[in-house]
Amino acid sequence: MSSEPALANALTIDVEEWFHILDYEDAPDPESWEGLESRVALGTDRILAILAEADVRATFFFLGWVAERQPGLARRVAAAGHEIATHGHRHRLVYKGTPAEFREDARRARGVLEDQTGVAVQGYRAAGFSITEATPWAFDVLAEEGFRYDSSVFPAKRAHGGLDVARRRPFRISGPGGGSLWEFPIVPWSLGPLRVPFAGGGYFRLWPLALSRAGARAQNRDGVPVTWYLHPREVDPGQPRLALPWRRRFKYYVGLAGAAAKLERLLDGSSPYRTLAEQVAAYERASGAPPCDPPLALSSSGA
Repeated sequence: MSSEPALANALTIDVEEWFHILDYEDAPDPESWEGLESRVALGTDRILAILAEADVRATFFFLGWVAERQPGLARRVAAAGHEIATHGHRHRLVYKGTPAEFREDARRARGVLEDQTGVAVQGYRAAGFSITEATPWAFDVLAEEGFRYDSSVFPAKRAHGGLDVARRRPFRISGPGGGSLWEFPIVPWSLGPLRVPFAGGGYFRLWPLALSRAGARAQNRDGVPVTWYLHPREVDPGQPRLALPWRRRFKYYVGLAGAAAKLERLLDGSSPYRTLAEQVAAYERASGAPPCDPPLALSSSGA
């Protein structure tokens, strides 16, 4: 059994626009994106200011499309000392494409970010956490492309799939072809038979901060680091509003007015934070390189 590094949580930011909505037929068509108001820099700069005040470094998962449209943004984030990772290029659900399309999308986004920042991109996160039991090949593609880690596993049922794995700590994962990389799952809070998401997005905005902190403390007591996730639009209450069905509207817009202040309180110094690249380095130092624990291997039909 491998040893564990000193416990630290991670804050991650999925850098996408207010109109990057998944699985909704009336969402703005990608062909119209160029003509829509861009607000991603506004939200990202607010988050950068909060992080600077808290002296916390985070991992920013950039859409390649955003980086192309805002060429100075990734450079600004990197210059502030944060990690640059990728969220893919076009914000497309993994299970709606082929392995070849997935490879090209990840490769294009990574190339844009590395050209802009001069820093090697080590990490990937799928749009909507959409690596599922139907797409285990995605881990092979990422490993073949040289990524060191992924953070696309959501081990609970959710709108865009989820992947039901039992491991909660960061672990090695491999696809049916044997390609292996580190996985940092978005771990829910287990309350009896329930698994309650709390660590980001609409869940973070909806739940009282005391409940989110309780979920994090429960994970940390078990030696499990929490990977929090947010989007720039979540600290931008002035963003344009889309005409969404009421359930989606509630999930997308609840708690926007207080999210920035809630993030400030979360980063109050009570817990240490590392970027995900720093987490990988810490785990490899603790367990040896290559890691001595066998990866969780997925078959072509799932876990």
